[in-house]
Amino acid sequence: MAEDITRDLVVYLQSISYSGSTSATLLSDPILIFIDSTDPHLWLPGSVCDAFEKAFGLTLDSQSGLYLVNDTHNTELLNSNAQVSFRLSDVASGGDAVTITLPYNAFALTAKAPLVNDSSYYFPLKRAANSTQFTLGRAFLQEAYLSVDYERGTFNVSACAWHENAEQDIITITSKDYAPTSCSGSTCSPGTSSSNDSSSLSHGAVAGIAIAALVGVGILAAVLLFFIRRQRQKTAYKATPPEPDVSVLSGPVHNAPPPDPSDQSTPHPPFWSADAIFSGASGSNNGHSSGSGQTHEQSVDERGMELDGHGTQVNPVYHELPATEVEKMRPETELERSNIRFV
Repeated sequence: MAEDITRDLVVYLQSISYSGSTSATLLSDPILIFIDSTDPHLWLPGSVCDAFEKAFGLTLDSQSGLYLVNDTHNTELLNSNAQVSFRLSDVASGGDAVTITLPYNAFALTAKAPLVNDSSYYFPLKRAANSTQFTLGRAFLQEAYLSVDYERGTFNVSACAWHENAEQDIITITSKDYAPTSCSGSTCSPGTSSSNDSSSLSHGAVAGIAIAALVGVGILAAVLLFFIRRQRQKTAYKATPPEPDVSVLSGPVHNAPPPDPSDQSTPHPPFWSADAIFSGASGSNNGHSSGSGQTHEQSVDERGMELDGHGTQVNPVYHELPATEVEKMRPETELERSNIRFV
């Protein structure tokens, strides 16, 4: 196959010969030509087209650009058993070659609108401007088989075999890496590819997939663990009631009601005085002051309780502050609110 992928199926057309009412050589100098199934025409050099015109009595129609053939002329060509033979090879001269012979009936194509106004026969021949347009189109493939092996970069052109009642013989084009099965007796072992890694992943790809899977599993496990711990914390918080603050419930000491002096069953709580504590800590002991030479009676006892100067504990005096009753406000009605004027 040629390197140009737009014109890859290129062969050497060594010669073209005509046989019918007369015989003639239509092409004697070999040319490289492209086989294309998408175009119905034969694109040949101008000199070869002139030889076709002479052999078949063709006339180019200037309006349609086709070699039109009327019914009378078409019948004459069919009766003449005219044929055209194409010799193909992969070399310019000699070598292995195949000859594809086309009867005139393969060239008798029908042109219809919009190519022509009235339906007519035409000969699928076109003048090529240069060698890049040399083409054997679908008209040629009516009598030829074309098989292409793109994997190996080769193709094959064969002549059609017109044998009645011929048996079907289909041959598979296998891959170039295919190894045939080996059979011994009634057992067969499948063949293996010459490249063991062609149908399997590489070691690097397998390792990458395994690492990605492990990372994904780790992330999923971490997310699940986070949600489980969070749910357990919520459940534990709901199940454990809050512990009350005893100091808040009991309130300060000075809010308590004054004790009954006549009740001797319950000991009175000691009255703590900050001045008594600090004065006792500053060195007052046994009625003597360390800061002066004067003496006085003990003002606090050994527990830091305030004394009246005669060794008697001073009991706290509680005073209840007067209060006034606040009039309760009734809620305003919708009508009263609507009558409020704003300035």
